[in-house]
Amino acid sequence: MVEAFVFIVVEPNKIDKVGAESRKIQNVKEAYAVTGEYDIVVRIDAKDFSELSKVVKEKLLGIPGVVKTTTSVIIEKY
Repeated sequence: MVEAFVFIVVEPNKIDKVGAESRKIQNVKEAYAVTGEYDIVVRIDAKDFSELSKVVKEKLLGIPGVVKTTTSVIIEKY
């Protein structure tokens, strides 16, 4: 199992739409609108790095209004 946070930059006035669309993706377990450099943060669960890559490249980046993503893989939970 691979878990990751994906930080998403969104076009102006599209945060709610992108947030709602991201939650429709099966691998997305949580989604938050946040302040700061990024607009949305999602947590993804994937079976392996290949699946994580597909979710980010084919699904998240395919949502209209997404400008860019930055992915951080979770390496340890406390």
